[in-house]
Formats: sequence, structure tokens, C-alpha cells
Amino acid sequence: MAENEAEQQKPKKRLSLSRLFLPLLIGTTISVIIGFFVVGYISLTEPPPPVEDIHSLMNKKQQEEASTAADNATENGADNATEMVVNEDGTFDFSQFRYFSFPLPFVVNFADGNGMMTVEIAIATYETTLRGERLIEKLTTFTPKMRSAINLVLAEQVHADVNTVAKRKALESKLLDAIKPVIDGSKPERPSGITDLYFIKFVISGMR
Repeated sequence: MAENEAEQQKPKKRLSLSRLFLPLLIGTTISVIIGFFVVGYISLTEPPPPVEDIHSLMNKKQQEEASTAADNATENGADNATEMVVNEDGTFDFSQFRYFSFPLPFVVNFADGNGMMTVEIAIATYETTLRGERLIEKLTTFTPKMRSAINLVLAEQVHADVNTVAKRKALESKLLDAIKPVIDGSKPERPSGITDLYFIKFVISGMR
């Protein structure tokens, strides 16, 4: 008899556990759904920041970046000092490199008639944005005059003057000295924005 009663009570216990589990599962599911709904509702109904606030944040970020750049420039010391100007809107403008390349190569015979050289040249400038753009425009305008000055110097050379890397570096410096007065004048009021002259192609041909 006792065994029969125990066997009859087992299904009742299982049935009571299943009845408890089902409401618990439903309650948990409903709670999760309500939680997602609340989070989505808050995120969708949160008003966007006013336009004025956006602009003020952008301006503040630009000023912070400019201030950081200015601090970095100061820390680099006088040897690596970068020219800086303050624009009308309060932002900072720093000098940067720009390059001007002659559209056509220079083809010049050696002074002794023994061979020729074909040279492509680029000029490096270092100025703030406005001055740099003006300088590039000036280089473009005075291209014929600069080509004339460069051709005169190149025409004086012989093969022995340019047959090593060191000699070609020296020729770069000589050409740089020749074009600076064309752009800056004989008595410039401020340091030249033209910093370097580079041979981007140098070919010697026609040697006997």
C-alpha cells in the first residue's frame, strides 16, 4: 500500500513543477520584452542636440586641436619652429610644404659639345596656406623666366661637373640660388618661401 501511494504522489509533484515553470518562463519573457521596449522608446524619443550646440562643440574641438598643435610646435624648440598665423575665425594656420614641378623637362647640351642632359626639376616651398597658394601661383606665372635662368646655368656645365651625386647636389643649390631672385627679387623683405630644388629625373646621353 505504501508503495502505491508513493507512486501516485510522483506524478503530482511533476505536475506541480511544470505548472510553476510555465508561468515563470512567461513572466521572464514578458519582462525582457518590456525592457527592450523601454530602452528603444528612450533612445528614439531623446531629442537631438540643438544646432547651436553642435556648432559650438565643433568650434571648441577645432580650437582644442589648434591649441594642441601650437603647444607641440612650441615644445619642438626654435630650431623646428613653425610659422603660424591666426585666421579671422580664430583658427590657426601653420606652414606646410608644397611642390611646384616644371611641366616640361630641360634638355641642354654640355658646354663642350660632348653629350647632353635631360633634367626634370621640382621646387619645394614652405608657407602658410594663403602665402603658399600665392607663391605657387607666382611660380606658375614666372615659369618662363625661371626656365631661362635654369637653362643658362645648365648650359655652363660639362659632363665632369655632374658625373657624381655630390656634384649634382651642388648643381641643385646653384640652380636654387638662380631662381630665388626671379621670384623674391634682389632684396626680399622676408625670408624666401622657396626652400629646395630637386632633380626628379637626370639623364645623360650622346656621349662620344
